[in-house]
Amino acid sequence: MVNETLSFLYSLRNRGSSFGIDRMSKFVKLLGNPQLDFPVIHVAGTNGKGSVCAMLDSIYRANGYKVGLFSSPHLIELGERIQINGEHITEDEINQWVDRLKPLAQKMEEDESENHPTFFEFMTAIAFLHFQKQGVDLAVIETGLGGRLDSTNVVAPELSIITTISKDHCAILGNSLEEITQEKAGIIKRETPVLIGDLPNCSVEVVQKIAIQRNSELHSISHFVQEERPQTNLQGSYQRANAALALRGAEIVREKIPIKNDLARQGLNQVSLLGRWQIIEGSPRVILDACHNSAGAICLRENLDALSEKPEIWLGVLGEDRAKEIVDVVLDFASSITLFEVEQPRACTVDYLRSLIPDSFRGKVIDFNLEKAKDKLKNSRSNGTILITGSIYLIGDILQFLTRGDRHAKTNWNDLF
Repeated sequence: MVNETLSFLYSLRNRGSSFGIDRMSKFVKLLGNPQLDFPVIHVAGTNGKGSVCAMLDSIYRANGYKVGLFSSPHLIELGERIQINGEHITEDEINQWVDRLKPLAQKMEEDESENHPTFFEFMTAIAFLHFQKQGVDLAVIETGLGGRLDSTNVVAPELSIITTISKDHCAILGNSLEEITQEKAGIIKRETPVLIGDLPNCSVEVVQKIAIQRNSELHSISHFVQEERPQTNLQGSYQRANAALALRGAEIVREKIPIKNDLARQGLNQVSLLGRWQIIEGSPRVILDACHNSAGAICLRENLDALSEKPEIWLGVLGEDRAKEIVDVVLDFASSITLFEVEQPRACTVDYLRSLIPDSFRGKVIDFNLEKAKDKLKNSRSNGTILITGSIYLIGDILQFLTRGDRHAKTNWNDLF
């Protein structure tokens, strides 16, 4: 049962999202700017930012540092968003911080009706305060959406990283790659190095211009040929690009935050990241992949191409503009397709997803809901593979069911039932 304090926190989602950092700047100023009390690496990008953040976290932990990690969204529990050395902030700790922040938020609203901090701003502030209180050696901070107007953009980072740029959230960030890049590159700070991943040429030009304007040294991983990019335990060639970003980022700031390269590479092979081609052994074997946009569909295709079998694919998608490219990949590899309407405001209906599947598809197409999915998994002992993709929220629900809420569970998932 969700307690009263968490109910208040979640109720802030009903106010919607209001972009801009003026309100967040006021909020953290009232708190004494806790985000300035520890070194920060700030990461933005359309795809890959969660992976790069997890890799940086692992690199620095392998080097003996106490590392704060702020990322979103969560899959099972809210505390996933705020971690120190892999340990989630507890519900009691969140309650304590919310109780402290509520009077300040109410005062801000009294001063100006539109000035009450949002859910994401509350979580960002809690992360900063928690990291400050626990005395982290550094924090890895992932943007929520965009960069320039994101709540996290009140930090003063040692390094800014932009992972990838592709079209997503166009209604908010812009319809062209140049416009989207302009928003992501808003995290670049004056006289602070910036590192970019494999960006389109037009995006590189935008970043170069901003870096010159802000006297920020620009770095890239373009000198790494694919074969030279570091190995990681996460699957997919795109993860080697993410690993190159994480390792190069740590090298850029090593004068301020020293690392040993052998320990850094060790860390890259110990990365923990839920829902990114996450394989859970059992009967059936379940693969969870958080592909949710066109760039993710490219990565999904690569991983599916490496499978030795055609899996049963369970699919739910948020946003009709994203669905076709994901469905097109699924059609090429699925033995059957099971459709879900995710319980989120922008979820595609089952009917819409079905309309994207041509009559020429030879496998079964089944309409499902979460309860049917749980029953099927609980009673199944097949030797096949089920891939669940298209929505982080669908993945989170299935992951919680399979692991019984224990993210550390290492056993065959059938043994938990």
